[in-house]
Amino acid sequence: MDGNHELFELIIHGREERNLEYKGCIKWNDPNIKAKITKTVLGMSNIPDGGAIVIGVEQNGESFHPTGLQPADLDSFKQDEVSSFINEYADPFAEITISRVTHQGSHFVVIQVKEFTEIPIICKKDGLNGLRRGAIYTRPRRKNETTEVPSQVEMREIIEKATEKGIRSLLASVGRSGLKVIEPEAESYKRFEEQIKGL
Repeated sequence: MDGNHELFELIIHGREERNLEYKGCIKWNDPNIKAKITKTVLGMSNIPDGGAIVIGVEQNGESFHPTGLQPADLDSFKQDEVSSFINEYADPFAEITISRVTHQGSHFVVIQVKEFTEIPIICKKDGLNGLRRGAIYTRPRRKNETTEVPSQVEMREIIEKATEKGIRSLLASVGRSGLKVIEPEAESYKRFEEQIKGL
């Protein structure tokens, strides 16, 4: 599946989910919009597989309709400017990719948010829309919104993901150093059994 097809699927998906949020016809240079998108990016960075924010999809009751953006609104979303602003609040760095997508003659912005690389992303300063220094934001499973970590369930998920990443990083470092990881006894016995089968 090519990248553009995946972006089209996000536009027409039609409902928000933990990893997907829609915004209507907005401009990046609105301070409140900047804060809302920053908060969402921080939250999506801390969930498995990150997420995406699609701009140009209007909500009508419980449904969402792709309406597209005006050229001036579309042009206000520039990769360097958006990334720079968001990372004034993100510690460590939050990785995003901004794509401009044309679908059935209408124009959309898709902000793809990558899951944190090594350690969870923390808000490093206060700002609009409730951005709070020291807060860890997430997207809870129970409701499609961005909040500070609300319970031990979400915190445990973040800690477990960070631990897995830390272990993989450690094992990669050990491998590069030339050291060998000692296998568990059961695994060693299994390999020994396989080795003596042909004798």
